[in-house]
Amino acid sequence: MYNDTVLDHFANPRNVGSIPDADGLGISGNPVDGDKITIYIKVQQNVLTAVKFKTFGCGAAIAASSMLTVLATGKTLSEALKITNADVAEALGGLPEQKLLCSNIAADALYAAINDYTNKNTNLTDSKATAAILFETENAEPALSEKIEGLTDANQIKRYLRHIIMPDIGGRGQKKLLDTRMLVCAADAESCDLLLRYLTAIGIGHIHCHFESKAGWELALQTLNDLNPDVTFQFADDFVTDADLTIIIGNTDYATRTTGLLLNSSSPKISPTFISVNEAWQGCFGLCQNRNELTVFLNDIEKKGFSAQNDCNDKHFSDQLGLLLSSCFVGTLLAIEAVKSRLNIGVPLTDIFYFDLVNHSFDNHFSTSDQVFVEFGLSSYESEINNKLTDANILTIGAGGLGCPANLVLAKAGVNKLSLIDFDHVEISNLNRQILHSTATIGLLKVESAKQALEAMNPDLEVTTYSGAFSKENAREIIKKHDLVIDGLDNLPTRYLLNDVCYFEKKPLVEAGALAYYGQVTTLVPDEGPCFRCLFPETNNQTAGSCSETGVLGPVPGVMGVLEAIEAIKLIIGIPATLKGSLLMIDALETSFDRFTFRKDEDCPLCGKHPTIHELGDFTFVCETAHTNANE
Repeated sequence: MYNDTVLDHFANPRNVGSIPDADGLGISGNPVDGDKITIYIKVQQNVLTAVKFKTFGCGAAIAASSMLTVLATGKTLSEALKITNADVAEALGGLPEQKLLCSNIAADALYAAINDYTNKNTNLTDSKATAAILFETENAEPALSEKIEGLTDANQIKRYLRHIIMPDIGGRGQKKLLDTRMLVCAADAESCDLLLRYLTAIGIGHIHCHFESKAGWELALQTLNDLNPDVTFQFADDFVTDADLTIIIGNTDYATRTTGLLLNSSSPKISPTFISVNEAWQGCFGLCQNRNELTVFLNDIEKKGFSAQNDCNDKHFSDQLGLLLSSCFVGTLLAIEAVKSRLNIGVPLTDIFYFDLVNHSFDNHFSTSDQVFVEFGLSSYESEINNKLTDANILTIGAGGLGCPANLVLAKAGVNKLSLIDFDHVEISNLNRQILHSTATIGLLKVESAKQALEAMNPDLEVTTYSGAFSKENAREIIKKHDLVIDGLDNLPTRYLLNDVCYFEKKPLVEAGALAYYGQVTTLVPDEGPCFRCLFPETNNQTAGSCSETGVLGPVPGVMGVLEAIEAIKLIIGIPATLKGSLLMIDALETSFDRFTFRKDEDCPLCGKHPTIHELGDFTFVCETAHTNANE
């Protein structure tokens, strides 16, 4: 969409920040897309000696603000007032027509800052003096700001677009991730599959893998290399002592043994280390900075009931399934924690984080809480669990950031009939989060790309694809063929459509959303609890959101997609502890999981006592572009 100059100013914006003692401040915004630009100026002898900006918005808004500061710095006030939005766009080498509205607020903010300066300046009370200053013809050579070190490769900027747009990551943060050396310790590649996929997708540049077994490594390496060729991999026979970050992930026996080996290693230095202990349906992890903290972690988890005797290697299939789901969930979450640790964003993890996927219990102060290891008695589900998973026919609306991890987990769990609907094609900017796609499938329909990846994992898997938009015209015919539906959408109108058709066809719907570092997930079962409209009532002045790019850290929709798959599996098996009537909200910056209950709205126009919706309505997304039903 953007040329190289725009991408450069987007990834490496000049003059970002505020001026504490600014002589003038101007704010402008685009209410349609939510873009906002703040310009700060410093003035000496009627010359703009410094121009800085802060912005919240799409790539065009960021690039335009950056270029504006370059054009304006060193200009007299009168010259700066002659800079137009068209000048900014021309200096950038042109902008797509649909993005001009996003960039056309940059010069407006500059005008507002100059106006603020003239209004505040006590020496400019006389209108004639003001006019003389604003329209003087003094020339000054522009002093271009020093370029901020960041990403310069256009393909990398496109690949990590959704990261770069977030101010606390940006081009410099992504460059730091690409320069990171990480050590991953696991029993084998399969036991840390989602962790490796997301570390690769988000651009952790150098990954060393220390596995007990090389089984499956060559196939995994091929998949990871195709997902992101920016990342290099090396199989490590021993601990990498100079890694920036280490992750140890596995069951209690593996995690404790490997941590013990690390403690007893001869290396004088131990890098910051995440230890993740996974068992059936539950687990915990912590961040340790030194040998003492490693020892404390091992003592704490032993006191909480995690021990080698809990390992589920020789137990029921339900335990094996629970261990798989724990590994997928925590692997995705650890990728987020790795970014937070490397870039110093969010709230540092100071205690052990514990999760229970059966009861939706999450505790980020595990060592000091009353929560302990739980022995789940799920053997009563054992006799039919395989048949139920094999026979289930699950539909996912969207093969993007939510749909990819959800279907990957379902396929691993043994669901043999999966269906995907998506109209879109794979783009390079999808690959920071959509882990079923790859560099080789750029340009391919997402449903076909996902089908290839899923069937490569399991040749017995039956994947049905619908390569078109989900609409009023096809919704009921498609939904009625399936047992359960997973929502992988990212726009509100289509979610209302999906909710309504699932209610009319009496199909359970697992619904989730993700944005930036935040997500939410719930389960909607017709006539057994509230529907989507009960939780998010439709209003007359409701907008469908923005068409501009929205930042999202790649593994965040991954966590939500994994949770959707877990909810679907529990519904299939018949485990009653689902999110029906509950909304689970996640703040990844704080590693916080909060569950809220909500009731059926008796006045709901769809499922209430006196419904007024009896057929599918027309839902129009506000941006009629190629991305009308864009998926996460």
